[in-house]
Amino acid sequence: MSAENEPIVERFDEGDSEELESLFKTVWPTATEYPEHWRRSRMLDSGQIREEMKKGIRFFGIRDEGKIVGVYKAKITQDECFGEHQSILPSRRGTGTASLMYDQFKNLAKEKGCSVNSVNVLIGQKSTLTLVEKNGFRKVGEPFEQSPGMLVQRFEKKVD
Repeated sequence: MSAENEPIVERFDEGDSEELESLFKTVWPTATEYPEHWRRSRMLDSGQIREEMKKGIRFFGIRDEGKIVGVYKAKITQDECFGEHQSILPSRRGTGTASLMYDQFKNLAKEKGCSVNSVNVLIGQKSTLTLVEKNGFRKVGEPFEQSPGMLVQRFEKKVD
């Protein structure tokens, strides 16, 4: 792959909302490890995406050959950078896209002066559990029900 074809890691803006809507509507119907009500709530439309952006939620991810192939949301408080809603096109799973986004997520926390990165991971989701542990995240507390029928584990990583 030539340098001009390398994936671009970036922050998305309101102009990307329709493409993000399309990505969410492609990814979440196939994420059958999650309860159906949760999957439906993850399929944000472009208006909801723009509203979240206006409220300060940051949408970051990967664009490859001009197309958004992965996204996550970051909520930043004074001390914490909380990542959620990671969505990767099925055709891009297993290609390193999630690893690139975790690198970006950790760098964002450092850039914003946060003391910790945090995520909730669905219990039993082996690929994500492997990824967070590889990136130095550690379990915090006991698993909890984030939504009815959806048990998650919180993970944190102190910012270097």
